[in-house]
Amino acid sequence: MKTNRILRSILVCILSILLFTSGWASGGGRTVVLEPTPEHPEATGTVLIDERHISLQARGLKPGAVYTVWFVNMKPEKREAGAGEAPYMFRTDPWGNGNYSAPLNEAPFGKWSMIMVVLHPTNNPKDMKNMVGALKAPL
Repeated sequence: MKTNRILRSILVCILSILLFTSGWASGGGRTVVLEPTPEHPEATGTVLIDERHISLQARGLKPGAVYTVWFVNMKPEKREAGAGEAPYMFRTDPWGNGNYSAPLNEAPFGKWSMIMVVLHPTNNPKDMKNMVGALKAPL
């Protein structure tokens, strides 16, 4: 169990470095390390966001499940917008790994306070009532 966590941490570090350097080499971008929610304590992930694109890699999620990616503000009132193009979703592989990549109409920095990845237990990305948080990070 400890070996899996160590290997996962090393993988996230390597992916973060790769995402950061590819964003830097292409002229910009920001790498964000995602933190797990209590409902997904083993989850890890990184996101590269630049002016026109988002690229996310996650591990330790529920295998074969549907997740969506959102930009969120909690104050002054909760608001959210899908990151990229509808339905803002990806499906994890049999090992709980997932990738999401999409164009953006505008950079989220300064407009949104955080990014969130949520599980849809019904496997329907339009089911907004049963979402469960998985990963999050401030922007």
